[in-house]
Amino acid sequence: MADTLAATLTVTPTEEGLELTLTVENVGDDAVDCSFADGQRAEFVAVDADGAEAWRWSDDRGFAMALGNETLAPGETVAYDAVWASPPAGEYEVTGSLAATDAAASATMTVVVPGGR
Repeated sequence: MADTLAATLTVTPTEEGLELTLTVENVGDDAVDCSFADGQRAEFVAVDADGAEAWRWSDDRGFAMALGNETLAPGETVAYDAVWASPPAGEYEVTGSLAATDAAASATMTVVVPGGR
């Protein structure tokens, strides 16, 4: 099933910080059911040049404790957004990943945050 989901990560600098969008597409020929243990649908993590986790979107967030399911038809896409407010200057590997319990999709990119923010 993991081979039928493709993910892309878009990072857009804004006045507030970085806007992150994880787009997941069903590139297969069959529908894909994605099950979730709670209200969280995606995770975003930034790791610094030393390999230390610098930011995790889900930290200090509460999610509804309800099982959920989303079905992606062939060719269908879904997007999940997050904002990393006021990231410190530096270079990071940012990963966005689907939080499903039975389907996997993730994308990683290098992001450079300039100084003077």
